[in-house]
Amino acid sequence: MNTVLSRTLIKLINGQFQKPTSSLKRYVSGFKAAAITQHTKPLEILERKPVKLKANQVRVQVSYCSVNSVDNYKFKNEGGELPFIPGYELSGEVLDVGQDVKGDQISVGEKVVGLSLENFGGLAEQCILDIDDVFRIPTEVTTKDAAVIAYGHTVALYTFSKLSNLKEKEQVVVTAGPAGLGLAAVDVAANIYKAEVIGVVDTEERGELVRERGAFTTVGFNNKLIKEILKKTDNKGAKIVYDAAGEPIMELIGQCAAIGGKTFYASPFFHKTIPAPVPHTFSTIVSLKSLRNQNRHLYKTLVNDTLELANENLIGAHISAEFTLDKINDALQFIEDRKCTGKILIKMD
Repeated sequence: MNTVLSRTLIKLINGQFQKPTSSLKRYVSGFKAAAITQHTKPLEILERKPVKLKANQVRVQVSYCSVNSVDNYKFKNEGGELPFIPGYELSGEVLDVGQDVKGDQISVGEKVVGLSLENFGGLAEQCILDIDDVFRIPTEVTTKDAAVIAYGHTVALYTFSKLSNLKEKEQVVVTAGPAGLGLAAVDVAANIYKAEVIGVVDTEERGELVRERGAFTTVGFNNKLIKEILKKTDNKGAKIVYDAAGEPIMELIGQCAAIGGKTFYASPFFHKTIPAPVPHTFSTIVSLKSLRNQNRHLYKTLVNDTLELANENLIGAHISAEFTLDKINDALQFIEDRKCTGKILIKMD
């Protein structure tokens, strides 16, 4: 037997060679992505070429990417250097890993959820993420559900477990707009903490959904909002107010906090300023992106804890609608027309 052949056999025996898989072959060729090429214009489907991974990165074959009304705002008003591929919450299968990524961290072929809070890029057939932003999907959670649980539920879990001390039967006000972030907070507050959730909604249809997800009661977003919430809290207000809707409710919702209460503004990415707190109350922005930069370990722990709660069927996904990548502008119009009740999934071909 010649020397080259014997070395090859030794490598095969030691597992140093991997048989090429169809998924590994896929990333060599181009892939489709939905991109902003001009602000205020419809997204375009572009053909993109894969780039080489950095040592700590993971390439994911995207199965699903979520979009919501917050994304819709960002798509039309801001973004990165054009062409810009949006999308930050996704799920799929690992295609390739950088040289510093170890097998105990993640392996080729595993089903994962990714949070691309810095670079976006999720609305594409492939997405590159930092290893710290890739999480194994537990066995009892589907790839589809993972793509709408990882972000919103984690923000709520962080707020109620680390930034406040939400207790069983304690009243908490949650604004539940069309983005799905408030719906996730209702799910966590009601079903994990067994709190008494007062949901603030803009339509009766959304109110019914919020009550189904565990809210004790709901009130409409109108000029009687503060009066109605005070009535439901014995004129004391709530110790915890969680705003997931943003404008135009931000100026009002903080007035529903009790003396010593806390208002959390959780809509992502574009809260640069928030209203001044009502005297003797406190307010802050909750940002998973900022937490990632401040405490990477806690960020990762919270996302994994959220996925495990879903694995135990303690929290669940709500998917308003599903579109294919080539129908991305139809999905955004669906949001613009206020037809959605939560997150929308984009399914890759």
